[in-house]
Amino acid sequence: MPMLELDADGLLRRVAERIPAELRPNIVVIGSIATAWAFRDVAHTAMVATKDIDLLLRPSVSAVTTAEALGKQLLAEGWQPRFPDGMAPGTPSTPTDDLPALRVAPPGGEGGWFVELLCEPSQDQIARKQWHRFTTPQGDFGLPSFRYMPVAIHAAPESPQGLRIALPANMALAHLLEHAEPDRTPIASLPGNPPRFVKDVGRAVALWWLAGQQSPMASRDWSAQWNDALQALFPRAVAQQKAQARAGLSALTGYLREAHAIAVNSVLAPHGTTLQAFERAHRSLMALADAS
Repeated sequence: MPMLELDADGLLRRVAERIPAELRPNIVVIGSIATAWAFRDVAHTAMVATKDIDLLLRPSVSAVTTAEALGKQLLAEGWQPRFPDGMAPGTPSTPTDDLPALRVAPPGGEGGWFVELLCEPSQDQIARKQWHRFTTPQGDFGLPSFRYMPVAIHAAPESPQGLRIALPANMALAHLLEHAEPDRTPIASLPGNPPRFVKDVGRAVALWWLAGQQSPMASRDWSAQWNDALQALFPRAVAQQKAQARAGLSALTGYLREAHAIAVNSVLAPHGTTLQAFERAHRSLMALADAS
């Protein structure tokens, strides 16, 4: 599915309006829309090349309840499920791992974008990805959880739209930790079918490049935010987690051209970032990981 040029500010306001006030504290915006909002002053626009708005539901113990309440409301208002590869809502007999994620487009398919629901993992999740069943009037769906999402949403500030939006530094750190052991699953939807870690770790480098364009204090700020997240979430393993982040970056070294090609067609699309600049960002982020 091709990327779209979307206005992050307008979309965040539109989505926030549809989320009941009592559910908003349980939702954090992550991904490309969060990135566009955070770096809107760099490109002098909040436009972003994407097609989905990722909403992470928290805490994990109530994520299914939140998903059912939010899904029920959106579907009742005419939002339409989007299914890849001919999938359909599950039934009670559908294995949880075979359920589709809930992706819903606004009534009338406005703009071609959709909202996708994810959830915070439980503290004992070991697998990279785990599915959680929830039920809607249209059938059963799955909520995916990724093991390092608590890092991505740590200390997410509330935005003027009324939703919490993840910090770029922490989204980047989550990607690096996730791929200390690189996920080499091919991404069938991208040219050349690159391994999953190339896209995700490349996203971390792209966020770092944007941070450097935004502020000369990026190194200080990211180091502080990384340390805060790791101290809060892994108080007995901070040094180990820093080494894991460094390993994730190291894995990308031989794939920088591929990672750059993906990034300039997504989060870096408005910026014209060269491969050489991307390579410098990779090296300087490695240095930051060593120094933090």
